[in-house]
Amino acid sequence: MLIEGFAAPEGSTAGADPPASNLAGSAPQVLAGIRQPGTSIAIWNRRLPGSLTCDLAALAARAPFTATVEDVPEEAVGRMAECLPMPAPIDLLLDVLHLARIFTHLVQADRLRLRLEALDGPGCHRWHADAVGLRLLCTYRGPGTEWLALPGGARVARMLRDGAAPPANRLTTGEVALLKGEGFPGHAGQGCIHRSPPRSPGAPPRLLLCLDEAGRIPLE
Repeated sequence: MLIEGFAAPEGSTAGADPPASNLAGSAPQVLAGIRQPGTSIAIWNRRLPGSLTCDLAALAARAPFTATVEDVPEEAVGRMAECLPMPAPIDLLLDVLHLARIFTHLVQADRLRLRLEALDGPGCHRWHADAVGLRLLCTYRGPGTEWLALPGGARVARMLRDGAAPPANRLTTGEVALLKGEGFPGHAGQGCIHRSPPRSPGAPPRLLLCLDEAGRIPLE
């Protein structure tokens, strides 16, 4: 079977969602909870194998680079690998494929937009909420994405850019998060507020995977 143990997505998402909340768990099935009303982020708490963490150092060191493709999961991962500046560890490609299959199942689509990038700069360092439906993020190397359990979506995020923000939550390396954006049905104004983590001078590059629904964002 392509996907095992995932509940089918709930049929209706109409109506406004309650204020932001989050789900987290040690099994990938927790990601299916992102479709629950009021849930802004669902996190699969996991750790990468130590061998994979070490194998990614050479790839991340080729930063900056971005590989972006749209296709079915199997073809997307293969085309992504061809765009990388060096051969990727097979364990990385298999993990990306696994996450791509989970994502397309949850969004009920055959295709997806897949982006793997190595960042040696600040990234999206300002608080923001994405204008997408669902987005999957996984940091394979370096500090993970920071997020806030605040309602208000993009409007509140803009207010935080020049002011004080409450203490942030941060994903650990290897954790998988599904974020609900402003474009999710019934979730306008309640997108998950997040940002790239602040980067210290001289810090090693981050290696970040981002999965989106196909057709929503132009390819670079």
